[in-house]
Amino acid sequence: MSEHEQILIELLNKIVAEQALVAPQVKIQPISSGGANFTTQLFQVTISHGDDELKLFAKVAAVGEKFRQELPGFRMFEAENDFYTKLIKFYENLQEKHNVPQDKRFVAPKCYGCSSKLYEEVIVLEDLSAQGFTVYDRMKSVDWDYASKAVEEIAKFHALSVAFEKENKEEFNKYVETLTFSWDTENTEYFNDIIDKGINMVKEEKSRVEAFIASIEMVDYDDILKPVKLKVLTHCDNRSQQPNVQGERGWRHGSKNYRLPDHSGRVSGCRSALLYLLRHRQEVPRPVLRTAPGPLLQGAQPSHEETGSQP
Repeated sequence: MSEHEQILIELLNKIVAEQALVAPQVKIQPISSGGANFTTQLFQVTISHGDDELKLFAKVAAVGEKFRQELPGFRMFEAENDFYTKLIKFYENLQEKHNVPQDKRFVAPKCYGCSSKLYEEVIVLEDLSAQGFTVYDRMKSVDWDYASKAVEEIAKFHALSVAFEKENKEEFNKYVETLTFSWDTENTEYFNDIIDKGINMVKEEKSRVEAFIASIEMVDYDDILKPVKLKVLTHCDNRSQQPNVQGERGWRHGSKNYRLPDHSGRVSGCRSALLYLLRHRQEVPRPVLRTAPGPLLQGAQPSHEETGSQP
C-alpha cells in the first residue's frame, strides 16, 4: 500500500464513521489523468454498504518541500479545503437568502471530508463521473455550448464573491487574506528549468518559441492578474483541458449541467478567469466574452474593461 493510500484511508475511516455506514466495504482505485495532473495523487473510491454504494473522488497532495519553497505563500491545498468547508457555506446562504432560482444557482460537488495537515493534504468529494459527468477532451477546441456554459459558471462564482463582500465585508476581507499569493520573481530557477525542458521538446519553430519566451520574461505576473476595478474571488487555474479524473473540472453534456470542482482560488479581476479559460481554448467564439454575471449582481455588473468585452 502506498503512502498516499494510507493517508486517504485515514480520512475514509472518519467519513465512514460520520456517515454511519453499516458493514462498509471499501474499494480504492488509483487513477491517472493521462499526464495532465502533477500536484496530487488521484483515487476513485467505492464504499459499499448494504444495497447502496457511495462513489467518491479523492486527491492526495503529491508535492514536496522543494516545490512549495519555490512558491512563497503556497496554500494550494488549504485554499481548496477552505472553499469546501467555509466559502461554499457563505455562498449557499447568500443564494438562499436572495431566493436565487435553483436552476440558476452555483453548485459545487459535495465534500465528504478533507485535511490540511502539512505534506498530507487530502480532500474527498462526490465522484461526478458516477453521475454521468465527463471531461472535455483537452486536445480539442471547445464549441459554443461548452464555452458559454463554462463562462456562465465562472460568472456565478464571481457574482457570489461580490455579493459576499457587500453583505459581510469583514468576513470577506478575512477570507481574502488567506488567499494572498505572490510570485517570487527573484527565485525562478525551478520554473526556468521547466521552460527549458519544454523548449527542448519543440521539434519545429524552436527559435520562434525561444524568442517568444524571452520576450515575456520581464512581465510582472502579479500585475497582470491585479483587479482593474472589481475585486473578485476567482477560480484560479481554470484549465478546463486538465482533467483530474472527472476531473478537476467535470462536465455533463447530456443534461447541460456543469460543475467546477477544483477551487484553489485567488483574489483577482474577472478577466483573469476568462484568460485562464481562453489561453487554452483559442477557438472559443468571441461572444463568450459577453456573458454577464448572475442574478446577485443586479445593477452591479463589472465594466467592459474588467470583463474584456466591448461596449
